[in-house]
Amino acid sequence: MSKVYLPEKFIEKYEGLLKEEASDFFESCKTRLTKSIIFNSLKTNNLNLKDIILEKVNYIDNAYFIKSETNALGNTIEHHIGLFQMQEVSSMLPAIVLNPKETDVVLDLTAAPGNKTGLLAQIMRNKGLIIANDVDKTRIKTLIFTLKKLGVTNTIVTCQNGINYNTPFLFDKILLDAPCSCEGMVRKKPDALKEWSEPHVLSKSELQKQLITSAFKLLKKNGELVYSTCTMSPEENEEVIDLLLKNTNAKIEEITIPKLICDSGITEYKNKKYNPEIQKAIRIWPHKNNIEGFFICKIKKLE
Repeated sequence: MSKVYLPEKFIEKYEGLLKEEASDFFESCKTRLTKSIIFNSLKTNNLNLKDIILEKVNYIDNAYFIKSETNALGNTIEHHIGLFQMQEVSSMLPAIVLNPKETDVVLDLTAAPGNKTGLLAQIMRNKGLIIANDVDKTRIKTLIFTLKKLGVTNTIVTCQNGINYNTPFLFDKILLDAPCSCEGMVRKKPDALKEWSEPHVLSKSELQKQLITSAFKLLKKNGELVYSTCTMSPEENEEVIDLLLKNTNAKIEEITIPKLICDSGITEYKNKKYNPEIQKAIRIWPHKNNIEGFFICKIKKLE
């Protein structure tokens, strides 16, 4: 793997947060991420990819790590016709945690490039209704292409700013995989942290707070919202959830993913104390699972 760029302030931050685990975390940041795929259950549940060695992900149905050296999997006919999707394992989990029913009306508020929307559609067996939204018109084209390739037919695509999303109805379930500082992507892109800075993290945090406030307003009573990021900064995770708990009737729900090592949400950081309910959120550290770093929180809107 190419030399990984870890900013000095980033190192200081995670030395303080992880203490004796920090060296393992930094070592994992310098180790290339194992690629993974998920079979598209809308088209197949059994796929034989010639000369490709796969290892089952034991906590996600139809998901596999790619254990053989290959650079051409994305060019196979099976990929082009949507029999499988290349996707990071951690990135599959938010849709699985949301677990929409076949009768639900679902909003994917920041949906592009569409992998999570496609997985939502598979869980719903192409029934119910999904609104897949993104603010970026260029990324909307990729979103539409992905959904068509996967055979998704229960989804409408919209292009609006998620901060003031306009809709005549409310949703049973909402996925907010929020734009973030992408700290978890360093194992896939060695220069992922080139633009990282504390002001950048704080600017993302402000955007996330606006998005989650908007998303929560769009939920029906007793509806559920999953908030996720591919970053580890408490400012972009626990602090965002804490703000929602302070200002709304939100309740955090337990998340259980058997066979996956998950840390609890952090309740104290830099002399700030967060709502203890945030312990129910999960942190997926790359040095504990050998997958991308991720944060996931499941939220219910009380009556």
